[in-house]
Amino acid sequence: MKRLFLFAAFALVLPGTTYIYGQNMHVSANLLDYLNLGTINGEFGLSTAPNWTFYIRGRYNPFTFQFNDKQVQNRVAAGTIGVRYWFWYSNSGWFLDANLGCARYNTGGIIDRYAYEGDAVGAGVGVGYAFMISSRWNLNVGVGLQGGYTSYTKYGCPACGKVLGKYEGGYLIPSNIMVQLLRVL
Repeated sequence: MKRLFLFAAFALVLPGTTYIYGQNMHVSANLLDYLNLGTINGEFGLSTAPNWTFYIRGRYNPFTFQFNDKQVQNRVAAGTIGVRYWFWYSNSGWFLDANLGCARYNTGGIIDRYAYEGDAVGAGVGVGYAFMISSRWNLNVGVGLQGGYTSYTKYGCPACGKVLGKYEGGYLIPSNIMVQLLRVL
């Protein structure tokens, strides 16, 4: 992982340019993730050229909720590395996104009565727009599509532990739906 991070960071630096400065770093949080049963999240990014940013993002949700007699959970530990190409310049206007990620999840009781616990790895693409609120603050909105491989166990309900089967295979899902508050450092 460390080698992949270093390779991606240096591969995006254009020959003969020096764009890595402190003011070209950013930190952000996806506000929609907090609405997803309190998922804690954060992103750190670095501008590596006038139109390119490299980022690393993490998401974590350890919470299980009880509503009357129903258990609801969307526990996840996930990491993503990616790049964004900005059509105007870094952290401004329209962008395209490409990323690689992995996750360990345990979700249930939200859409149906079943629970699912497993691992996923995949790659995604996305598009978005950054609204510049001030010289240091942005509001990014975006959506993406992710595909990859998952292996999971299906349970009868989030609390009972009755195994209904084990599954593995490919997936294609909407992802990276974001309303992100971003602070340029």
